This record gives sequence, structure tokens and C-alpha cells, in this order.
Amino acid sequence: MGRSSTSVDVAVIGAGPYGLSLAAHLRARGVEHRIFGEPMGPWKHNMPRGMLLKSYPWATCLSDPASEFTVKSFCSERALPYHDVLTPLTLERFIEYAEAFRMRYVPAVESKVLTALEAAGDGLRASFDDGETVNARRVVVAVGLHLFKHLPQDVAHFPAQLCSHSGDYGPLDPLDGKDVIVVGSGSSATDLAALLHERGISVSLVARAQQLRFANRPRNRSSIERVVAPLSGIGPGWGLSACAKYPRLVQLLPEQRRIQLANPKALGPLGGAFVKDRVVGKVPMWLGTSIQGIEIRNGKVQLNVVNAGRPALQTDHVIFATGYKADLSRLGFLDQTLLRRIRQVEGAPQLSSHYETSVPGLHFIGPAAANSFGPVCRFVYGTHHPARTLAQYLSSILVRARPALQVRPFDRTVLP
Repeated sequence: MGRSSTSVDVAVIGAGPYGLSLAAHLRARGVEHRIFGEPMGPWKHNMPRGMLLKSYPWATCLSDPASEFTVKSFCSERALPYHDVLTPLTLERFIEYAEAFRMRYVPAVESKVLTALEAAGDGLRASFDDGETVNARRVVVAVGLHLFKHLPQDVAHFPAQLCSHSGDYGPLDPLDGKDVIVVGSGSSATDLAALLHERGISVSLVARAQQLRFANRPRNRSSIERVVAPLSGIGPGWGLSACAKYPRLVQLLPEQRRIQLANPKALGPLGGAFVKDRVVGKVPMWLGTSIQGIEIRNGKVQLNVVNAGRPALQTDHVIFATGYKADLSRLGFLDQTLLRRIRQVEGAPQLSSHYETSVPGLHFIGPAAANSFGPVCRFVYGTHHPARTLAQYLSSILVRARPALQVRPFDRTVLP
């Protein structure tokens, strides 16, 4: 039986880097809020152990109000090895850091699942899997990438035991003893290929690219190099530096220009700097190969291909490392009437300078905001801008809108 409804000023949906960062800033400003979701859930369950983060450690910090609890300070407190750029950050270490951040700044995360979000009066009504209904004046959706997994249309309904997305792993043991093909040429594809090979699983890689591209190994750069192509939290060069530092300026650009910036070729497909030697020369590759069709034959997956030197490749399982694409219709909790009211830009919400959709009170941060605020939204580095600006904005409007305190008159009873 469901519990009675409750109300709150701000409901944050999602407890990954963006949700935790925003909640930390809301808490510091005294904004009444609740945050829902398993802390770092997709990072724990949908990314394989042993994976190395592609971003520099210095650019992989959640946003706290004083900008003091960085990956560096976390490692320093625990006497763990660390370098801003020369040593890669492991997935396990990042999750440890994020958990320490949560305990320090966001202690009251509620691990429940949003099942429905709909308009209700002047606000929004959120229903959860435990039966609770929360009426919120503002809702901030920070669900990350996982719900936007993109699979080729003709394989989306194939059995999971034969075809999967790179975002489904997690533990790799379901693939033990199988022959596996990974499709793709970016970091997800090469990371998985390396980890599967090192686990002793027979794996090969198929990609349309004529050759794989990997980030350069980090090194100390000269003064001239730093001027010509400054490093930013999302990549080198003046263009990416501007996108990383000034997402608000990106939001002011014409729509098509914003979309181009949100999906630049400079961001991928690109393997991590420390993965190249674990893949090249070790994992069989079919490069410059296009998949023309896919079918199931005798319990195996057959890829009909062009330019592989043979007409077809057969395997036990195919992993499509085909990325993510924002598509609000994939968010099953969105009420259809509410969904139709959200103005969209190629499947993503069109957002104001305060990350607000065309539905008053409904905000999106994280990767879903990339078409409005640029490529930085796809990175942990992008947590800083929405956490600060949105917390400041919500603090100001909610304080203004809150009814004035009703002061009761003194009791005029004459004391003896």
C-alpha cells in the first residue's frame, strides 16, 4: 500500500556525478531538496572493472561548493598514488572517490526508482517504486547516459544472449567461453576488447574506420604547445577549451551550431591513451569493414560484411559499442502528456540558461543537456557549471516565492 504524498522544493532524479554535485550545492545553500537514485549506479553496474577513465584525473572531479574535494585531495588523504595527467584514473578509484564525496556532501541519497513523472498543479508529481508520491516545485533530471544506449535499429530486438550494447557491462563473466565480436572503434570498443582479451576470451573487433585512433600518451608539454593547443577538461585546443569553460556562451549560439559543437569529430571515436598497447597486435581486427546485415543462424550471430575479405563473420555474441544518443522518448517515467510539452532539439530537451525545459519547473543536466550547452555536458568535468548556476538560481527563486513567515501575535495574558 502506497505511502501518503509528500512535497519538496526540489527533487533531483539521478545520483551520478551531476546529481550528486547539484545536491551538494543545494545543501550548502539551504535549498530544500531530495535526491533519488542509486549512488553512481551505472558506474558500478554498467562499466567493466579494470576500465581506465579517458579524461585526465584533474578533470574528473565532482563539484563541491568550495572546490576543495578533488580526486587529488582524496588520494592525498589516503596516501594513494596520483598524478594530474601522467597516471590514468581507474574506474574503481573514481567510484571510491565519488562515494567519499557522497558521504561528505550528500549523505541523504534515497535509492529508489522513479516510475512516473507528470504535471500536477503548479509543480510536478513524481511517483516511485516503493509507492511514495512526491510533489515537487522543481524537478532536475540527471539520469546520465545509460538510458540513452544506441543500438542499430535492426538488432535492437535481438536476444540479449546474442547481441548487447557496451553499456550492459559490468561483470564480464557472462561472456566467458564465448567467441565475441566487438563492433566500434571508440573508447568503449577498445576498452572492452582489451579487457575481454586479457580475461582469455576469444575476441575480435569490427569497425568502419580504416584505422583506430587513440589519444596521445600524456607527457609534459612545452610552453609553446600549451599556447598553441591548451589543455581543457574535455580535450586539447582553443575550441574545446572555450566549450569547457563557457557552456553558457554555447547556449547562446544558433541551434545548428550548438548541435555541431555537441557532437564534434574531435571527441571520438577515440580510444584511451593507455589502451593502445593492450589492443593493437593482440586483438584481431577487421578495419574498414561495413556491416550490411545481421542474422541469427544455428544459434550464432552472422554479420554480413563488406571489405573484410570474406562475405560474413560468425560469432557467439556481438557487442555493439555504438554510443549513446539523447532521446527523451526512452525515459519511460515521463508522462506522455508531459513529454509532448517538452520542446526538443533532435531528441534532446531545448533548455534555457537555467537548464529549464519548455515545461516550467522541469530541468535537465548532464548528457541530455549537450545539444543546448555543448560537449562539456558529456564529461564529469561538466558538473561544475550546472551545479553552481542552477543551485544559485533555484536558491534565489525559491526563497522569493516562499510565503512570508506568519508571525503570531504575542499572548497578552497578564502574568501574575
